[in-house]
Amino acid sequence: MWWPFKKKTIEILAPCSGELIGLDQVEDDAFKEKMLGDGFAIIPKTKIFHAPISGKLVTVFPTKHAYGIRAKNGVEILVHIGLDTVKLNGEGFKTFVKQDQMVNAKDKLVNVDIKKIAKKVPSMKTPVIFTNTAGKTIEIVKTGNVKYGEVVAILK
Repeated sequence: MWWPFKKKTIEILAPCSGELIGLDQVEDDAFKEKMLGDGFAIIPKTKIFHAPISGKLVTVFPTKHAYGIRAKNGVEILVHIGLDTVKLNGEGFKTFVKQDQMVNAKDKLVNVDIKKIAKKVPSMKTPVIFTNTAGKTIEIVKTGNVKYGEVVAILK
């Protein structure tokens, strides 16, 4: 039976392979205290970062370290690669996308020279923040080692 008010869930994919941790393990208070929103972080093991959801790239920072994606239903996610990486002014980042571009989940966003960048920043921990949940609740369904493209969270 079709029910017009059925609550849809949204799957959030790991943007890279690595270790998924809670925001409480991120050394930056803006993320740790969830000032920008709830979410999780990944300690990356791969250099290519991908879109965790399909949508429009509403933010591509000129410094190439952070990407904001808005899904059709209004959910917004920020992928912020590393801590204090804004100070590098794009050094070590090679982006594959442009602001206002439509992306599908798993599309490549950026190639990151992790070894080079890790020497210049406090941490490569990558917060993935739900800046707008569009009234949905977040459920982290996987922690520890994750592979890029694997479902790691669900918005209900």
